Amino acid sequence: MPKCRYCHESISRLDKEICPFCGGKKPLEGIDDSTIDITKVFNPVELKEQDLKPRSKKIAGILSIFLGIFGVDELYLSRTKRALITLIITLLFIGGLGTILFLFALHNAFGYLIPYFVLELYFILKGSYIFFSSTLKDGRGEFLK
Repeated sequence: MPKCRYCHESISRLDKEICPFCGGKKPLEGIDDSTIDITKVFNPVELKEQDLKPRSKKIAGILSIFLGIFGVDELYLSRTKRALITLIITLLFIGGLGTILFLFALHNAFGYLIPYFVLELYFILKGSYIFFSSTLKDGRGEFLK
């Protein structure tokens, strides 16, 4: 905040005609009282490449095994589109095939559990592959450590 040039009290930029503390005229004369344009676009802080830590294979593998069916492992690896596609495929596979099995074959909850376990087996195998592969990259193009 600017200060009055007479009494050195902090005053508002709106008090540029008379100081409310000492009554001095034009207390901000000689002081830049321009305001900042808050509507202009600013650049966010850019991270340097050395500041970005590589993603862990262990965490990605564990996320794939336990939460891969929801696409959480892909979100961790900065692959947002793949995560969304994984979630949609999961819903369609369990919902669609599960409903068909429920209505036409099994007539019980196993109609939905069988597609779930098939997908879960896939994500267990995918998590194991992530653990033991050395050439996987995340969404930024960096190798997993």
